[in-house]
Amino acid sequence: MSDRKLNAWVEAGLIDSATADRIRAFEEGHSRPWGLWALIGLGALTIGLGLMSVVAANWDAIPGTVRLVIHLVIMAGFAGWLAWRGVAEDGSAGSWFSDAMLFILTALGLTFLGHIGQVYQTSAPLWQPIGFALLIFSPLLLLFGRGILAALLWFAGLIGTADNHAIWLDVWGTHQSLWLGFIASLPALVVALAAAARGRWGQEGFWRSLQQVALVFVVGQSTMLTLVMADMHNENESGLLLHAGIVVVAAALTGFLKPDRSGRSAAMVMGLCAASAFFSTLMGRYEALLHAFVFLALWGGIAWVSLQAGWRRVFQTAVGVCAVRIIILSFELASDLLGSGIGLILVGLFTLGVAWVAVRVSRNLAPASNGEALA
Repeated sequence: MSDRKLNAWVEAGLIDSATADRIRAFEEGHSRPWGLWALIGLGALTIGLGLMSVVAANWDAIPGTVRLVIHLVIMAGFAGWLAWRGVAEDGSAGSWFSDAMLFILTALGLTFLGHIGQVYQTSAPLWQPIGFALLIFSPLLLLFGRGILAALLWFAGLIGTADNHAIWLDVWGTHQSLWLGFIASLPALVVALAAAARGRWGQEGFWRSLQQVALVFVVGQSTMLTLVMADMHNENESGLLLHAGIVVVAAALTGFLKPDRSGRSAAMVMGLCAASAFFSTLMGRYEALLHAFVFLALWGGIAWVSLQAGWRRVFQTAVGVCAVRIIILSFELASDLLGSGIGLILVGLFTLGVAWVAVRVSRNLAPASNGEALA
């Protein structure tokens, strides 16, 4: 807290001088030497890079078995240190450090599988080592993760395994289509899993973060589907319809397992995503204007749900996304006019009008900020 800001508050009558002095004393007693920490971190990074350079320069001279043993020892050291130190409470500074150590340990485990493949000259589809690492480290992350870092790591492992498995299939028959539709539905099922865990299994911060990450991914999936479906063929229609159905089931489970405002709001957002996926699939290669309407209905619905849930930033984001899509739609519809100066002027004026309306709506109708975003 800078003295200039405190003095400005005193002059504005927001606080008195005694309060400003107490704030200064508190900040001085709880200040953190960020500069010193940065220097320590820079020194540690430099040493680490130096060690990596030494190892890389002599990599071929080190026997493969020795490299694997060293790798295992490092992993065991991290695991032992975590077990000795214990896991910090949710929301504390130590929880971030614990998640960082879990992140490093998991990364070491994943690279160890690649290291084995290099030493013994084995090969496998990418989804297999990622999935094996996910299987091994899921109990560690799900039981001891405390925040967004561990949640992102576990979710990235799940999506990496699923997506690479889908690429590996590379076949678009009926059976494979249904399987790919199920794979695409995994993030929605993760939302339901997190809803079931919150308030029941502890680690509130981890499960809340996992639910947020998965819900954002589901919204992103549905958004992309409304954008690209107009240019796609319908060979995968059965899988996409299965995806929409599973998202509906996951939405119902989320609302049932967490019947508070947060759970109901997340369920409604997923219901909107399922509806947009369903209609986008049925419309197939029809007029792109229809897909734009589905897109606007999806994000308009998200804005409405955000109003009910008090998600201020989500509401403002939804309004902004709708405004951008309307502007892009105006360019698509006015493609024949853009070659003339009059057309450019009209589209420019329309763009400014949409931007002005979006700003007014996001300011005047947004719910009051309460620090809750998809909570």
